[in-house]
Amino acid sequence: MYALLLVLIVVLLCLVQGREHFALIVGGRDWFSFDGRTEDGIEVVNTSPNTCPTDKPELDAGLCYTPCRTGFHGVGPVCWADSVNVGVGVPVGLEPCPDGWNNDGLICRQPITNDCSWRGAFKECWGKLQGGRLKGRLDGGGVCSGPGAVKPDHPDRISGLCYKKCPSHLPVHVPGMPYLCNKGEGLSYGRGAGAVPSIVRINRNFHPF
Repeated sequence: MYALLLVLIVVLLCLVQGREHFALIVGGRDWFSFDGRTEDGIEVVNTSPNTCPTDKPELDAGLCYTPCRTGFHGVGPVCWADSVNVGVGVPVGLEPCPDGWNNDGLICRQPITNDCSWRGAFKECWGKLQGGRLKGRLDGGGVCSGPGAVKPDHPDRISGLCYKKCPSHLPVHVPGMPYLCNKGEGLSYGRGAGAVPSIVRINRNFHPF
């Protein structure tokens, strides 16, 4: 009973102090040692924060889990996608007008022409008038790169805004959150229930709690 109480006190001290390793050695030159560095004496308790089984070697919040696959990080029983923030989007730019068309601000206007020819001093027009078409400079959704772009370093057009490109290791804009980039393999997945580690060794034998 007293031994179990002592063990619980030691474990509590380890958790509170956040030690990576704790050993209680009694006897020897120093009579007792809390770091296990003495060469003589009797080991009473030895604790370690990661005595997880080999199939679940990752310790998180006191339990052992299977490591997440590349591009994900674990929080308890869930693996969440790694992501990077590339910043907010900027408005799209106005599309350039076709060659030879007139730029009227938000509208491109095709010049009006007709089929005319000169006969001596007289000009004769035989065909119908041509041209006069109008084209909105946002009809194609606007531009994010090239002439008219608000910020050339924001080339990806998503939902009416322009964003920076994602880095090569996280190349996909997250749907609904295009300012974030991940691997494009989903936002999360479960990695199973955690296993209880053996964190305390008493008289050189591990004991799970």
